[in-house]
Amino acid sequence: MEPNDKELRQQLSRGPLSRNGFDDRLRKRIEDAIDRPARRPSFFARIGWNGAGVAAILSLLLAFGIWQWTAPGPSAERFADDPAVQTASTQDNKLFADANAQIRSVLLLGLRTDQEAGGNVVSRYRTLLIAPQDGQFAVTASGDGIVMPYKQNFWKIEAVTSGDKNAPTQTLKAYQANGKGALTLEQANAIPVTSDIGMVERLTFVGNRYVSVVQNRTSAPKAEFRWVKHIEQLASDASRTAFDPAAESHVKLEEVLKDSVAASPAIQPQTEQWSIIRRTGNWTAAAEEMKNGVTVTDAYAPFGNDALVEISEPLPDEFRNYDTLSISWSQIKKIVPQAEDAFTSPNEDMLAVLAGNQILVYPYQQQNGKDHPLTIPLADGEKIVMAQWTSNIKYVDNWKKQVAAILNPTDGDAIQLNQGN
Repeated sequence: MEPNDKELRQQLSRGPLSRNGFDDRLRKRIEDAIDRPARRPSFFARIGWNGAGVAAILSLLLAFGIWQWTAPGPSAERFADDPAVQTASTQDNKLFADANAQIRSVLLLGLRTDQEAGGNVVSRYRTLLIAPQDGQFAVTASGDGIVMPYKQNFWKIEAVTSGDKNAPTQTLKAYQANGKGALTLEQANAIPVTSDIGMVERLTFVGNRYVSVVQNRTSAPKAEFRWVKHIEQLASDASRTAFDPAAESHVKLEEVLKDSVAASPAIQPQTEQWSIIRRTGNWTAAAEEMKNGVTVTDAYAPFGNDALVEISEPLPDEFRNYDTLSISWSQIKKIVPQAEDAFTSPNEDMLAVLAGNQILVYPYQQQNGKDHPLTIPLADGEKIVMAQWTSNIKYVDNWKKQVAAILNPTDGDAIQLNQGN
């Protein structure tokens, strides 16, 4: 006996078809098809197929469709239970929602501005300390140079520029700026820096003990040398008597990433030269690319930006300190649609977003914290080369006092800096 419309509706409403992906929307479409008035004899009628044949074909198609809808992935119910989805939803609810949120993180930002001179690039640096003040984030200290935390003290890096303005040279010098063994201001100013060796160098990264440096001869601005150094190596190299790449102090990539380099066929073995560069949300190691399995240059020859290949292996924590986004990039874009890069604190109470020529700083747990971000203007082309955190509330006042004294010293500060913590 052929099923009529009523019987087919009853079949559609029974249990088996209502599971495994056969939902109300599909049932509605089939019922609408049953109710739709006939306009002309169907293909099946024209070729003489009866209702039983149509029902059989329909059942086969439905079974195939249900398999297609349910087999490849989770059902809507299972997807709703996915921990990643729940986490994202929970994070959305937490943003700018806590009326009792406390802010206790401090961010030390290092910035670099480049200027072309005589075909070469010379750089200026400044450091900003962003810390809690009166229940909000504020820039509590700022000044020239890079002030970086290292162990229990701070070091300072300065760029020494000399020579004709049409053919300048630039050398980086570094010294311990507070704590036991720190230099006084007079001693720091007297550090011998060899600046007439025809070299320009600049920072791409500063973090914990390490710095990433790009160098070039003043006679060859596009031919770059790239090194990662300990801060102590940077300090000792300032007094070099000649620019000899083979004599530059540095840390090999293999020493840092160990087996990961050997497993990467794109990177040349015995990698003396490499860089730490910024990519959205992370500091990333990058080295010279091999082409067709052949090393492009020898270990101490220069190369250009287009030869760099990012390395998927993450840098160890000893390089990056804290370099994790605690909220997703999609959430950041909801807050700042123009976001180009971002940093979040280990305490999950500060979000710093780079957007064009400004940095916006939010207390992103604090209720209504989205409404009035701290806005930090940047110079054209100014880049972030350092983002260092302290998340321990007992160090907040210490960082504020010490960094302010280093960036804007007075005679009294010079004595205090040398007395240690």
